[in-house]
Amino acid sequence: MKALHLTLGGVMAGLLTVGVPTAREIVGPAAVVPLVEQAPANIIIDPPLPGQLANGLVVIQYRTENLRILPVFGLSAAAVLPRIGHLHVTLDDAPWHWVHTSAEELIVNDLPPGPHKILIELANANHAPLAQGVVEFEVPQRSHVREKLGAAHVVPSAEQPPAKIIIDPPQPDRLARGVVFIQYRTENLQILPVFGPAALAVAPRIGHIHVTLNDAPWRWADASGGPLIVSDLAPGPHKIQIELASANHEPLAQSVVEFEVPRR
Repeated sequence: MKALHLTLGGVMAGLLTVGVPTAREIVGPAAVVPLVEQAPANIIIDPPLPGQLANGLVVIQYRTENLRILPVFGLSAAAVLPRIGHLHVTLDDAPWHWVHTSAEELIVNDLPPGPHKILIELANANHAPLAQGVVEFEVPQRSHVREKLGAAHVVPSAEQPPAKIIIDPPQPDRLARGVVFIQYRTENLQILPVFGPAALAVAPRIGHIHVTLNDAPWRWADASGGPLIVSDLAPGPHKIQIELASANHEPLAQSVVEFEVPRR
């Protein structure tokens, strides 16, 4: 045991010597240990992946400091330490935003060619803004017909029954406050942040959702499996198309939710 202790000590000394960060330095304090206080939350945002952007797919990676991304909301949750929260995402100065509750990358499909910008706000569990960053980029012109990212070379097993999505209407109490909160479930497909043509062979099937608001030419992807949340929509009628997609972004099933945001 003594020799093992010395060996571990030597390894730790080596890590410190070469400047390798510890797990705590990267992921923050352990969630199981409550904190008395915590440093301010921060967000670090990378530019869109250039290879994907050339194909019309916006993929933005990010990480947070002193905040964990979780689908937990409310005033009481805002007092939890280590701190929990989520992202508010706004495209091209739109008056509304959607809520991102996963630590996975942000994905936007089918933006028209030209300059765009995305405002990414870090918010606490009660939606109060804590930090933000703006990503500006340009979607290039594509002379060919739009191609699906990574054309499928692997065919999913024919033995799997068809994937389905079952969507609840927006919760009326939240809709009265201008928040569209939609819960859904899937059948014969697991919502997971796993992508690419090779993943089509995985069984049981895995995938994610594509969300389109009011017939916009673009849509965002969500692989969290949590509720779909949109805030600050203008009063009046709206509709949201929720499409169940394979791991390679191929559509499998869809449903449209129509609703009206009341005047407040």
